[in-house]
Amino acid sequence: MSGFGDAPIFLDVTRLLHRLMRGRMPTGVDRVCLAYVRHFHHRAQAMVIWGGVAVGWSPSASATLFDWLEGWEDGQRVASLASTLGVLLKWPLRTVPAGSWVLNMGHSGLDQRGYLVWLRRKNIRLLVMVHDLIPITHPQFCQAGAAKRHVRRMGLILGQAKGIVSNSRHTAEMLDGHARQAGAVVPPVAVIPLGAKKHWIACEDAPDAVGGPYFVMVGTLEPRKNHALVLHLWQRMLDEWNAAEIPHLLVIGQIGWMCGEVVRQLKTDERLKQVVHLMTDCDDARLGHYLRHACAMLFPSHAEGYGLPLLEAMDLGVPALTNPLPVFREVAGWVPDYLDLDDGDAWLEAIHDYAQPASARREAQLHRLRGFSAPSWSDHFSEFENFVSRL
Repeated sequence: MSGFGDAPIFLDVTRLLHRLMRGRMPTGVDRVCLAYVRHFHHRAQAMVIWGGVAVGWSPSASATLFDWLEGWEDGQRVASLASTLGVLLKWPLRTVPAGSWVLNMGHSGLDQRGYLVWLRRKNIRLLVMVHDLIPITHPQFCQAGAAKRHVRRMGLILGQAKGIVSNSRHTAEMLDGHARQAGAVVPPVAVIPLGAKKHWIACEDAPDAVGGPYFVMVGTLEPRKNHALVLHLWQRMLDEWNAAEIPHLLVIGQIGWMCGEVVRQLKTDERLKQVVHLMTDCDDARLGHYLRHACAMLFPSHAEGYGLPLLEAMDLGVPALTNPLPVFREVAGWVPDYLDLDDGDAWLEAIHDYAQPASARREAQLHRLRGFSAPSWSDHFSEFENFVSRL
């Protein structure tokens, strides 16, 4: 029997609708939310927080909305989806019944006082996912005000959540430490790893990315992802290496925040543009194609709650060069080659080795990868359902 019992289940899609209407492509948190859309498609109704008020759609309207959101993830044209959604938003909305389960996997509204009042007034049973505490632990990499908003979110979660899903032990430990500092009691927590994308659409018409060996870096352009380090490495190659030795780099990701200098370099430095290629609208089919043929993925991030692109690349059999973050040790083990961020020479040496046609170092990681398999979404939801049944 389902742990949800007979109470209605509402899935908060506020974040997804906001990003879709802005013409954005799904990022990591979006894809987690979309995985919940797929899993609860026929069991839940959609709800949004609009102007501080929570409203939902009927089961039939929710099913239509969920179909469109799944189409967004599958690569349908954003413009046509947004137009269709504009029609849907005119459909009748209804209140969320008291005592309902609400699944908020994207943190929407959790920093708003009105959301807290609504949860208490309606006796809502809130289930949330905590993706990370980076705005609190690493505010230097986030937009102004992000830390204060995240503190409010964590305060609401600790005070009101019926249950919390953490994507990693590392994130759960960060949450526990924050709760101790705040003098708060942590609700029931389940550490449930995120699922990797297991079925990649074949890309029949993707051109070769470049004419020679190349590396990939995947993620929204923002300071935390540390594109600046990688661009510095390629600048050093241009200054110090023979031209024939320099591999190419594909920078795949949407433009985010606080990245003006990085974007300026990528778009205006003519010498750098010969070997570093920015791709801001790469769909999953092309991404899978480019990953499979890369020498390695580069992941020099300053901080992560999980690192889904890393896990998905490894699951495809793509080697990785990455920073030794605790969460990477947790989810990837000893498979990647770990390199300290302050050792640029070590990064250059590794990149040079991995770009060779018969790289012993790369072959060693490929051998380690043969025993690696990332969790699936079916694994995730099996654990999630078990967790809910114990609440």
